[in-house]
Amino acid sequence: MPIISVFKALYSPFKAFREIVKKPDIKGPMLILLLTVLVTAGAQYVSASKMFFENRTPETDWWTEDLSLWESNGVLLRDTDRLVGNYSMSSSVSNDTHLWMRLTATGSFDLSGYPEYESLSFRVRWEHQEDEVSDLNATLRLLSHEIHHYFEYDFSHNMTELHNRWGNLTVPSVLGQGWIKVNSPDWKNITGFEFQLDWSASNTANPTLKIDDLYLGKYVSPLESDILGVMLINALTGSATDFIVRWILYAGLFLVLIKIFEGETGLWRVLFNVTGYVFIVTMVYIAVDALLISLLPPLSFPLRAWSPIAGEEGIGFALWNQTIQDGWGMTLAYNSRRYLPYFIHMWTTALGSIAIHFTHDFSWKKAIPISVMAYLMLVFVRALLPI
Repeated sequence: MPIISVFKALYSPFKAFREIVKKPDIKGPMLILLLTVLVTAGAQYVSASKMFFENRTPETDWWTEDLSLWESNGVLLRDTDRLVGNYSMSSSVSNDTHLWMRLTATGSFDLSGYPEYESLSFRVRWEHQEDEVSDLNATLRLLSHEIHHYFEYDFSHNMTELHNRWGNLTVPSVLGQGWIKVNSPDWKNITGFEFQLDWSASNTANPTLKIDDLYLGKYVSPLESDILGVMLINALTGSATDFIVRWILYAGLFLVLIKIFEGETGLWRVLFNVTGYVFIVTMVYIAVDALLISLLPPLSFPLRAWSPIAGEEGIGFALWNQTIQDGWGMTLAYNSRRYLPYFIHMWTTALGSIAIHFTHDFSWKKAIPISVMAYLMLVFVRALLPI
């Protein structure tokens, strides 16, 4: 039966390929393909369970596009100096030492942490006629119920580098991590956001504060969203395509090298069917990799890592890698995954040698070099193909 031959290729490859060569049947490789796709589906589920992606609210840049949502003690404008959307919110005052901007028409949000909103992110820029303002104080308030009940966060230390340039700030909604509680605010009922700048009379000028890309962040698992369906379709399609392409290429490269070494290639159908059994190793690789991933802790990817804005793709890529390194870099399972492909390469090459040995009755001195060369060429050619 094909299923017996398939698994025998793993634990008793010499006996398996000796029998397969006598009755080469495409049912075996097709069964391996089906099993590989099924294992890929399971592996994708495991991988999805270990990753959480930050989603934004609102989904668009609405909060810094609509001027009617804001109020300020300065002159409010929709400014075309922005990073996201069409506008940023800008406010400026003249000869003053205090500037505030407030967004209140947002509804009520629960910022008490997972599974609710866990952070607030925004882009900020400020302009002042002086190059340096040593006593600048910048605070963020999360309003609750009314403007006199709030959580306050001091981000003055970030403002020096944001003079006349945009920067990104993300603040966690966890009391004790820089937050001060004023009156009786409630994390479960945040109804607005207020940004304030204060400076001494000696620096009185005409400052401007700009806010853009303001959103609340909630980390969501693909298992809880429509992303899982897209991930599964892409993974299954990619797995099946990769299996078939590598099967055809490996068998074709065998054919070419056998012709060069021997001259007689034999029946293509036999070589093609027998070569398919070699890729049982692919199924094992995917299964073992999924097992290692299941041992890893969950990762949380910020929005900027998995969906960066235009122009910040490099930052997003670096942040993605940094998130993985910080969460998994020191674990045994993650580092084992690095070496797993090398073991699989050697195993596939070994099975390829056994397959060639029995299909063409080659000596091991001939079968092994053919398999090694064919596999090295396979890796190189596969890397060049866009599919």
